[in-house]
Amino acid sequence: MSERGMEKLHSLLFDGEGELVNVKFFPGNGRSLTRDQLADAGADMIRAAREAWKNGVPSNPPKTNVEKTTLHG
Repeated sequence: MSERGMEKLHSLLFDGEGELVNVKFFPGNGRSLTRDQLADAGADMIRAAREAWKNGVPSNPPKTNVEKTTLHG
């Protein structure tokens, strides 16, 4: 039995293996896309990125000169 999309995504986001910063998910124009399908695709992307980094592909996030801030709620 496979994990549902949200379960897969949560296990990757909160497994303590690394830190993901500034992750965004865009559903596009697909009106029939479910929350679980989007989460499943996101989990697959995160898993593939982690494997690439483990195999030596450098993490090269975009950079900006804007000063970082922290929001407190």
